[in-house]
Amino acid sequence: MDRAVIVMRKILVPIAYFEACRRALEFGGRLAKAAQADLTVLHVQRSGVRSLPLGIGAIREKLAEWGLETGPFRLLRQAEESLIGLGVIKLDEQIRPVEKHSLRALDKGLYEVHLLGPHGEGIRFRLRQGDPVRQILQEAEEGGYDLLITGTRGYRGLKRLLVGSIAAEVALRAPCSVLVAKNLQPYQGLLVGTDGSSQAREAVRQAGELAELLGTRLMVLAAVEGKDGTKAEAALEEALGLLPSGLPVEPVLAKGDPLE
Repeated sequence: MDRAVIVMRKILVPIAYFEACRRALEFGGRLAKAAQADLTVLHVQRSGVRSLPLGIGAIREKLAEWGLETGPFRLLRQAEESLIGLGVIKLDEQIRPVEKHSLRALDKGLYEVHLLGPHGEGIRFRLRQGDPVRQILQEAEEGGYDLLITGTRGYRGLKRLLVGSIAAEVALRAPCSVLVAKNLQPYQGLLVGTDGSSQAREAVRQAGELAELLGTRLMVLAAVEGKDGTKAEAALEEALGLLPSGLPVEPVLAKGDPLE
């Protein structure tokens, strides 16, 4: 079976102040480097947060080389340092990031630093103000991204109902593919499930591309419900035909509820 070529050219990683976001950023950085893709790192400062308005903050950050004072800019500066460590950002002879432009206001409540990657990729650090879900979705819609990678704290039960899940809402409403990062470990394998549907086939294709770019193994799982496993076997066989040749793949037929 012919395999559709999926090319990831633009990746969006929203970040906040928790560990899952740091891991999502590292994963996104590794993927962007492998794919030579443009990468945007986004932080949303909630409206009403006790902090300087972004306009005033931006002026201060220009004087302080964007990132040494207020929390949101400091967070993005830390993200920059992380990506430098991964080799995602091009450095000049003085070992400074190569800029396309320094901190500037693109629109009301939207600020950006635009750096370059080793092959001329656009590495952007953006700060928006407002509701996180709305601003992340607006960025995803306006930016034409191929993949959005978001971290989650994995709240369950009552705490999730009270706090809500930004990652879950973004995943449901985003105009592009979404990878929700939870307990990510460097170079761990990937798991994708298939039931033979068109959505599952697309997920398998993208999982195959991710695994190939990252040089990691892939497990493809199909669940057998009831006694007849014919449908699951066919879905698994079809999925294997969608993957790059030479990719380390472990096919698994499992009996039981697909969600389990």
